[in-house]
Parts: sequence; structure tokens; C-alpha cells
Amino acid sequence: MSKQNPHVESPHEPSGDDAIQPTAPDFVEMPEVPPLSLKHEPMPVWLYLVCGFLLFLAGSSFTGFDIFGTDMLDQGPGGPAAPSGAQAIAQAPTSPMDIGKGLYNGNCANCHQGSGMGQPGSYPPLAASEWVMGSKERLAAILLHGISGPLSVKGDTYSTQVMPGWAGVLTDEKLAAVMTYIRGTWGNAMSQVTPDEVSAARTKFASQGDAPYTEAELMAIAPNGPDPSDKK
Repeated sequence: MSKQNPHVESPHEPSGDDAIQPTAPDFVEMPEVPPLSLKHEPMPVWLYLVCGFLLFLAGSSFTGFDIFGTDMLDQGPGGPAAPSGAQAIAQAPTSPMDIGKGLYNGNCANCHQGSGMGQPGSYPPLAASEWVMGSKERLAAILLHGISGPLSVKGDTYSTQVMPGWAGVLTDEKLAAVMTYIRGTWGNAMSQVTPDEVSAARTKFASQGDAPYTEAELMAIAPNGPDPSDKK
């Protein structure tokens, strides 16, 4: 009962069981919520790959790493800048000696060696060779059409295997560069060969075709000794 009004009864206080009954005035039905899963979904493989590639690019930019040798990225702080197209062309060898050296190393050094000393009994030397330092016209004939059979160089005989001619492979400019190189290195100190001189020899010896020269045929072109036109 209320102390102020003994005839009014206080409202009945619901028990704990009454409070959770659907008929309770304060009952609110809550939707069922599935429990949280403690399992983590795996990251897709493609996302790993993308992240790894981005990290690789970021790292290479600072370390100066060249992608597949093409310098696609910068070289990092203080590193050399990748050359432009014009700079790359400017860096290409332009002198006959440099061009001839590259052609010799790629086509001739396997037999005559990088030292120009050849191989005893098989491939004659080019260093101090009368065939190299003598007639330019005769040397051009050898490079244009090749040579086969024994060849005497500085008193020694070499059972030369067939040397192929380069008439159908190298231009006059490239043949002149090779001749200039072998006549001006390994202690050889002869004058430069011009493309016009090779062109004249190409025309003069065109009838030789694909047949390589023998030593006797080469001696008929010019004897051993200095070339009268060989002036520095």
C-alpha cells in the first residue's frame, strides 16, 4: 500500500521470469544474430602478386636495378640517366677501327684469334703477315672470295681450311673497316682502306664468283711486298 493513500496498492514488481515473457509490456523481440566467425578469409593470390610487383618497382627505383637490362626505370638518386635514342646512336662505334674491331671479333677471331696470332698449322697469323700488310687489292680479293689450300706466311706453311668469302655478306664499308682494323693493330701499322678501294676490287674480281682463291692465284694478283698505293 502507498503511505499517502493506504487504499492504493503499489504496482506488482515483475519477477525475472515475468520480464522475459512475450506477454510482458516491455518485451521486444530481437532478431537472431549469427555468431561471429573467428576464421580469416585468405587473401586472393592475384592480390599477393600485384602487391609484390608494386614493391619490386618501388625498390628498383631506389636501387638502380635495370629491368631485364633495358633501363626502364631511373637509376636512383645520383645514378646515370638512361641514354635517349639520339645519345644511343651517338655512342655507337663510328670510326673504321672500332667498327672493324667489332666485325673481326664476331667473324674472324674464332680462327685467327683475338691476338691475331692464328693457330699453328691450321689458321695463319694476321700479325706481321705479308698478306695483310702487302697489297690492299689482294687482301680485298681474299676477304671478298675466300681462300683454300696451303698458304705460306712468314716462312711457315699453314694447311688452311677453306675460308669463306664475305662478298655477299658484308658491304664495302664493313669490309674496308675490317681491313683497316687488321692492318692497323697487333703491331701492324699500315694505312686505312677506303670503301672505294674495296668497291673497285669487288668489280675487278667479280668473275671469281664463289670459288675461293689459291695461293698461286693470289700471287698472280700482286707479289709480296709493300703496296705502292699504301701511303699513310
